[in-house]
Amino acid sequence: MSDTVKNKTKIAIMEEAAEGTYLTPSSAAAFISPLSDGFEISPAKELLERNNLNSSIGKTAPRTGMKSVTASVSVEAKAHGTAGSEPEYAPLLKAALGASRQNTTVVTTKASGNTATVLQIEDADISKFAIGDMVLVKQSGAYHVSPITAKSTGTGTATITMLVAHPSGDCTDSVTIEKFTTYYTANSGHPSLSISKYVEDARLEQAAGCRVTSMSMNNFSTGQLADFSFALEGLNYDHSLTAPSYTPSFNSALPPIVLSAYVYVDGTAVQINELNFSLENSLAFKTATSSSNGKISSRITQRSISGSFNPYKQDDSVANFDKFDNNTEFSLFGYMGVPTSTAGQFKDVVAFYMPKCLITEYAEADQDGLLQESLTFNATRGASGDTEELYLTII
Repeated sequence: MSDTVKNKTKIAIMEEAAEGTYLTPSSAAAFISPLSDGFEISPAKELLERNNLNSSIGKTAPRTGMKSVTASVSVEAKAHGTAGSEPEYAPLLKAALGASRQNTTVVTTKASGNTATVLQIEDADISKFAIGDMVLVKQSGAYHVSPITAKSTGTGTATITMLVAHPSGDCTDSVTIEKFTTYYTANSGHPSLSISKYVEDARLEQAAGCRVTSMSMNNFSTGQLADFSFALEGLNYDHSLTAPSYTPSFNSALPPIVLSAYVYVDGTAVQINELNFSLENSLAFKTATSSSNGKISSRITQRSISGSFNPYKQDDSVANFDKFDNNTEFSLFGYMGVPTSTAGQFKDVVAFYMPKCLITEYAEADQDGLLQESLTFNATRGASGDTEELYLTII
């Protein structure tokens, strides 16, 4: 017998085929490398007190009812390292947002007709793009990232329109667009997850039927390493003396540093020091007397997204106050990447886009005496209710 060491822990996450049926890791690639201070599995039982008279001021031994388990996982906000491939923590993103799509080929635009915001796409390639996807335009020495806000599919006239204009003007002819994977909000399709924690290659602590109840982006702050934090709640748990069947194969991609990381409001770049946002999912459990645990399954029934950012207060503009005062919708887009050895070019992009935001709180802050507008916002589906609240693209 020996004491266990925190750092000698291996974590794996699997999308379940049947909710609540635990799945062991299927390969070395099922393992992830979370932040050491952001991981936890906490099993619990409901305590049922028995308020019987027993000739004492003490209480009769209680019973325990339904099991529950919660978990938390924090990971570096980074890409895969191979453009378009899903990141190591992809199951968590799918479980939080509900849907994803992927473009697995580099696309070359037509040989003429590109502008600063509109890219001419071959008919055979237009199906690879959707509104909300964020694209990396690989113009030599002047890479550019933007969400797609419109798409035309007419024969011979296929185009995509970018929210942010290329700062150099018209995009070059036959420019290439990198592969990508986009995760986005959905009403259903959120997978349940099995989480495995192997301690010292000897002890297995597992949780099954886990759904993501919250996801947040943290530390998107000047010069820092941003991260995603996830909270989960599941159906059941177990501990056993079990060794892993695989040696983990971790992704070696580097996380971006939040430098040369841009944030745009309505397509215009803004100078900020920090931004964060969080997604909250309401989870409903289906219960039944016939179940040995009481809980049969669960489903996400409601979603809300909020966040904050702090642009510097200007002496010639009250635009942000006007947005707050008039309940004006605006889009919020940001990205970060890893620079390459070629000036103006980068890779491993992590980008986010919220098309319909409202400022809910307007306050003042300062950074070493420089005034800032401290803005709290909600991301919504818009007045018509048909716009997805959040897109995350990994390039």
